[in-house]
Formats: sequence, structure tokens, C-alpha cells
Amino acid sequence: MKFHDLDIGQRFELDGVAYVKTSPVLAGQAEGGGSRFMPRYVMVKLLDGAAPRAKAEQEKMLRAGEVLAAFEVYHSACREGLEKLAGELPVDRLLDIANVLEGERQGFLDAVLKG
Repeated sequence: MKFHDLDIGQRFELDGVAYVKTSPVLAGQAEGGGSRFMPRYVMVKLLDGAAPRAKAEQEKMLRAGEVLAAFEVYHSACREGLEKLAGELPVDRLLDIANVLEGERQGFLDAVLKG
């Protein structure tokens, strides 16, 4: 794992020496001693079996429930908009559009819930 991926305070080993990450670019020896500059790319071995926290990209991942709820709001707004056109479109055309809209909704749900 790269030094950059560690959280401040995590213990790691480099070249047989145990360190503690003290800043984004510094580490102090775990058994006293001075600080050492650590480039972001340096590969280190995590000690204590603790995993680093999730990266920012993982923290920003969408929750399925939130996506589905937002999609249902969007889908409802589309249906309401279509209903407003009811007086301007022939009934068979309105039903065709509603069926396509519902089919696309189901396709979206199938794709999201498949994984």
C-alpha cells in the first residue's frame, strides 16, 4: 500500500523499521527517534492489521435506495408531464408514450438492481 493511502496515526513498516504517519508527508519512528519525509508513492506495509479508511471516491458512492428514490421522483414528474398533454394527444398515442416510459423505467430498474 502507498504511504499516501494511510490515515494520520496509522502504523506501518518500511525497510524493517516501524513508523507512525504524522502528517501527509512525514512519519515518526514508532520507537522514538526523528521524523522522516515520505513521498506519496512509497510502498509501505501496514501494521496492526488496521485497514485505511475508504478513499474519497468510495465515500461518494451512491446508495441504491437514494438512487431509486430519486429516479422514482423523476419518473413521476415525467408521467405528470405526460398527463398534462392528455388533451392535446390522441388517446392511442398517449398510451404508446406511457408504455414506452414504463418500459424504460423497468429497464433502468433491472439494470440497477441486477448488480
